Amino acid sequence: MLRVHGRYASWPVVLSAVALMAARPAAVRGQSDTESRLPSHRIVHRFDFDERPAGNLEDEPKYWVPLKLAGFPRFAVGAFDFEVGRTSPPSFHLASEGRSVAYQYTGPETRVRANTDYRVEGFIRADRLRAARACLNAHYLDELGRPIAGTVVRSRFVGGAGEPDGWAKFELYLPPATGEAYTIGLVAWVLAESKWNINTPTRRHIPRTDVHGGAWFDDITIYALPRAEITTSAAGHVLTPEGTQELQVVLADPEDTSLEGMLSITAADGGLVETHPISVVVDEHVDPVHIHVGHLSPGLYEARLDVAADGAPVVSRRLVFARAAPPNRHGDTAARSFGVVVDPRYRSDPATELALLQKQLARSVKLPVWTGLAEDPPTAAARRTTDRLLRDLLKSGFGLSGVFVGPPGAIVQSDGPYPRSLLALLADQPSAWQDHLAMVVAPYAGIFRWWQVGPDGGKEVEEGDQLPRALEHLRTAMRRFITMPQLAIPASSAVELAGKEPAVEQVTLTLGSQIHPDWLAPEIQRAYGRGYDFVSAFVEPLPAERYQRIPRLSSWAQRIITVRHAGAQTVFVPQTWTVRDTSQGRVTEPTEEYLILRTIADVLGGAVPGERIRVTPGVYCLAFHDGDSTVLALWDTQAPPEGRNHAIQLGQANRQIDLWGRSSPFERDEHGRQIVRLSSMPVLVDGVERWLIDFRTALTLEPGHVETGWELVEHKLGMAYEGLEAVSGRISFDAPGSWEITPRTLRFSLMPQRTEVFPLQVRYSHNEPAGQRDLIAQILLSQASYYLEVPLSVELGLSDVDVWGMAVLEGDELVLTHAVTNRSKKPLHFRGAASVPGRERQYRPFLNLHSAETQTVEYRFVNGAGLAGSTVRLALREMNDGPRIHNLELTVP
Repeated sequence: MLRVHGRYASWPVVLSAVALMAARPAAVRGQSDTESRLPSHRIVHRFDFDERPAGNLEDEPKYWVPLKLAGFPRFAVGAFDFEVGRTSPPSFHLASEGRSVAYQYTGPETRVRANTDYRVEGFIRADRLRAARACLNAHYLDELGRPIAGTVVRSRFVGGAGEPDGWAKFELYLPPATGEAYTIGLVAWVLAESKWNINTPTRRHIPRTDVHGGAWFDDITIYALPRAEITTSAAGHVLTPEGTQELQVVLADPEDTSLEGMLSITAADGGLVETHPISVVVDEHVDPVHIHVGHLSPGLYEARLDVAADGAPVVSRRLVFARAAPPNRHGDTAARSFGVVVDPRYRSDPATELALLQKQLARSVKLPVWTGLAEDPPTAAARRTTDRLLRDLLKSGFGLSGVFVGPPGAIVQSDGPYPRSLLALLADQPSAWQDHLAMVVAPYAGIFRWWQVGPDGGKEVEEGDQLPRALEHLRTAMRRFITMPQLAIPASSAVELAGKEPAVEQVTLTLGSQIHPDWLAPEIQRAYGRGYDFVSAFVEPLPAERYQRIPRLSSWAQRIITVRHAGAQTVFVPQTWTVRDTSQGRVTEPTEEYLILRTIADVLGGAVPGERIRVTPGVYCLAFHDGDSTVLALWDTQAPPEGRNHAIQLGQANRQIDLWGRSSPFERDEHGRQIVRLSSMPVLVDGVERWLIDFRTALTLEPGHVETGWELVEHKLGMAYEGLEAVSGRISFDAPGSWEITPRTLRFSLMPQRTEVFPLQVRYSHNEPAGQRDLIAQILLSQASYYLEVPLSVELGLSDVDVWGMAVLEGDELVLTHAVTNRSKKPLHFRGAASVPGRERQYRPFLNLHSAETQTVEYRFVNGAGLAGSTVRLALREMNDGPRIHNLELTVP
């Protein structure tokens, strides 16, 4: 950051701000060479450099003087060019002649006024710049011509091999002037590579110099803009029911009463919600217009203020804000099962950060203690601010982890362009870093429970063979301040960490979107199996630039819920707010992920993972228990985008909550079951009686696998009920039409903590296709007359073989592939058959199929084009008239 002692900056400091890109980034609006169509009365001053008619006979423009800084030439290299101009000559040309050069404007023609923003636009044309770059910056000057610190804004760098020919337009924005501001100053720069390029050079890099390079500047116009602002009174712009839910809008101009402002509010899906006309205020004292937004549905919104004069756009401002739903829970510490990883590159002020974390309702947070960024050691004031932030977080019930993201900032600075990695530093002699360690461990030993080595999502820790030595050094050094330091490391589920035994107490697994939700639980259990005391997870959203909004958010939410259900102690996510620089200063805004995590942490934070409940294919239903109550998380992976309805018995539950916190009441079917609308985006249902979930999950059917060819099978319906009250009722069975079930109906009465077994006899069709089939238990409970349907699965097939098939059309032929793998320890013999509607059946043998061997055969049917969409069957029968058969049904594409 640009650090300036006092209110004013010297020109070497301004040069540093430009070269190091610490000046507020300018808003570059494309490369169009057209000028703005603002009214002429808004022009403060225009530099067209045609000054001969005004009597300027010098070589340099009036009030433009060279900056004589270290590394800059002492002789003037800027002058009018009477042969080159954007619309017509002349222009202002700066020649670098192998060195950096700059000219500053400090004239009286750019006086500023109160309640006014300013826009500076102009054009730059590179002149044979390959290594050097040209730019222009604007800033405020005081009455003595001194630049005011913190007001510098810079255009993009122009030049380089990829720069198109011709004039490049730039736009710069200055916020309302401070009280000391008197005029607007400009500086035109042509900077050598060593001045503008802050990137770490590659090894053996040879810097190049443009001996004959330069740049033209022309048609630089300063416009006075109205003061236009949108803000809220909420830190981080997250509006909660207990706070003021309004936007504060300012549109002021000391002279122009013809301005028209329009505030529009759009939802996250891009739909326009409402608009409000905003009148301009010409008084010196300006009170904001208050726009109430408490009636908006919870969600993320963008407010945009567009200001026009006589129909021509003048200025536009935008602000992203969130309308948060009322919390469902009131216990803060219970939500430590979810947390946020604060990014050291995008920190907000402590008050904003604290408010965002508190409103997030997740009560775990990882904060950087070593940032890995080149920065000065914190001042005493900065340390006091950090102390207050950490104390406030502890008072709010947060579980805190300190993260060594990289080496300390001072070491990164001293290492120069090739800093050491974190592991390389820690594996080195502790004397090189233990003083920096003491600065964070000594004061915060009782605040941070965990100390993590390496950033979440990175691969440095996994790929480094220095990890054991680095951890040993760190643990030894920390024992000077902490008796038993609790260390953690990040890891990826795709990489097996070196070593047989864990060297730390906690591991945080980064679980990417490429892992199917059904495999998340095994990944978590695999980490526990390696001996870690605590296993957490880090779940990143999908890239917004590559995925559509709803698929991206639903995938992220599914993984967060599934990982927590799988047993992760804490599920961490990246920082759920953004920090951006605007012409009005730095703005911190929430993302849609902020609201989603808030809802999950709010509703599921204090609950304990329970069972996964079968509802219907494609539906995930995960139970989280909280005392006698249960919360269900549900989504449907096979639903269309608009969702589909499911009738589910949820007892006394009366609402479903979407992940933005919006609740909606249930409708019920004729049996009293709740109608739940499900899509890929999870919904949460609270208030479900736990005994009802315990009963539903108590039902089992054995055996769960039936050999095809066995027509009559004896099953056992088990009820292992763990509830605290007796349950009674009636069960009837709904099965595929080809099955015969005896008895079809039965009554039961279960005592608490008891198991009951009921015999069932099922007669299957002789040619039943292989695969999973559901026997639906239709249950009417005497308690509250609850009606529910519980699917009981039966897997039909051969237990000792794997069978798969494929149907394809090759030209006019239908080709069926039939493959069999022997999983037994003895040779098997089958006869295969292919049945196609209207065609003669074909047969193929599978002989001497040895253990672990796979045999594949093909069936070909001519004139197959007319069979598209029809169902075909691939059958297996054990040779020598064995009783076992296998039927596989395929659909012709």
